[in-house]
Amino acid sequence: MRYYRRTNDMQGSVMTHLHRLALIAFCACSFAGCGSSSEPPEPPKVEDTAFGDMVGTMDKARGVQDTVDAQKQQTDQQINAAEGQ
Repeated sequence: MRYYRRTNDMQGSVMTHLHRLALIAFCACSFAGCGSSSEPPEPPKVEDTAFGDMVGTMDKARGVQDTVDAQKQQTDQQINAAEGQ
């Protein structure tokens, strides 16, 4: 069985060409992906997204808290009046 050796002028030349080609392809893809001349689209209103129901819920909760605070104030006034303060 004979083993053939490559001569020094051919050794590694194929791999070197593949490395160069891979480097050029990588650089081309990187540069192509970096730049974008178009502006990003404007995001939709919160009411139009999945979180739209939560926005209404928070407003409703604030309204309920205001009602509870008003009732507490009335009750405190009635208690103070009953105690004679």
